[in-house]
Amino acid sequence: MGTPLGEVYELFMHLVNDYRLQDLVEFSPEDFETYLEPWLIFAIAEFSGICDQPLTYDKTTKTFDNELSLENKVILAKLMLKYWYEKVINDITQMNLHVEGRGFNISSEALNLREKKEYLNAMKEECSQMLTDYSHKKINWGNWYSQMFS
Repeated sequence: MGTPLGEVYELFMHLVNDYRLQDLVEFSPEDFETYLEPWLIFAIAEFSGICDQPLTYDKTTKTFDNELSLENKVILAKLMLKYWYEKVINDITQMNLHVEGRGFNISSEALNLREKKEYLNAMKEECSQMLTDYSHKKINWGNWYSQMFS
């Protein structure tokens, strides 16, 4: 029996504080899973090259073909977070931070966007380091020390 996609989505939701996503999961769990699936696909595409488990899943049963380790589920959730946050920043409606006062409004929106981009860059660096650390754990360093590189 494989891992339900919902286990990864649940970890993702513990990383996100978005009332719209929370409302969607409560209103329609099926629509919620459909809405999150593209971010899972992006996460799988980024992680599959180094993951020690196959990341294939059945769309109809919404289950991975095998039982994923906790570490792999957490990595997928964190990568999903990165892609979700990219969407948040790219969403033009996020430019809706309105503060009263002429001129101050544009400045506040630009400052808000700059802070979000800096946070996204930090998140990208964290994900990159996480994947690097993961791949280094899988290397048999004893063979490298003995200069057996195959």
